[in-house]
Amino acid sequence: MGLIDGHCHLANLNALLPVEPLLEEASQSGITGWLSSALHKSEVRWYRQRLNPQIKFSAGIHPNFDTCDLELEDIAKLCADKEIWAVGEIGLDRNNPDLEWQKRTLLAQLELAAQYNLPVVLHLIGFQQQAYEILRAFPLRYLVHSYAGSLDGYRLLCRLDSVFTISERILRPDKLALLQEIVARGAFLFETDITQYYVLENESNPLLRLLAVHNITAELTGLERDQLLELQTAAYHELTGGSG
Repeated sequence: MGLIDGHCHLANLNALLPVEPLLEEASQSGITGWLSSALHKSEVRWYRQRLNPQIKFSAGIHPNFDTCDLELEDIAKLCADKEIWAVGEIGLDRNNPDLEWQKRTLLAQLELAAQYNLPVVLHLIGFQQQAYEILRAFPLRYLVHSYAGSLDGYRLLCRLDSVFTISERILRPDKLALLQEIVARGAFLFETDITQYYVLENESNPLLRLLAVHNITAELTGLERDQLLELQTAAYHELTGGSG
């Protein structure tokens, strides 16, 4: 298995750039799988129309994304129809002042994930302790996407059955200790979190950013790229139930 992009938004990106040729180029460069998230009804339709075995998609009600139009009934149907590999991205975000709504929405979606025995993709910006108090009641598999918080918060979330993504956000000197702990634990994927909003001017294929994340992680941690790839592959199979 090659590199896996552990969190991205391919349908969203497709609104700006045709994704199919980007996927082909990325595959030729060693990126062989994508865990992609839907936050709109239109994005769900996009994934349904493209049954690509390299792409697994999740869906969820985001805690702080105003244009997210998915409803709980949409998530329930996707779960029942076995169309999604995980529920998410869902969670808590300190930038949304309505914490009680966030908690209710998170809880309702966790209950669906538990009912259908699906993993959960977590979006946590702050509120690690509050999230943990909710999550600990649900013994599910968790993908903690783009975590860049404190070491204490990371260690708390490690009490769950959790895999973390390594993103550009922690490939910085002030986050080196966090990166080292994530890699030492071994339960990680790499990610781009790419959307149409994050594409740089004149960037021909933003999916290829994953190669840089992989390479820089090797440089910062002193581990061989092949070793990191093996750890990523094991974490991916554990997270997704050995599929794909």
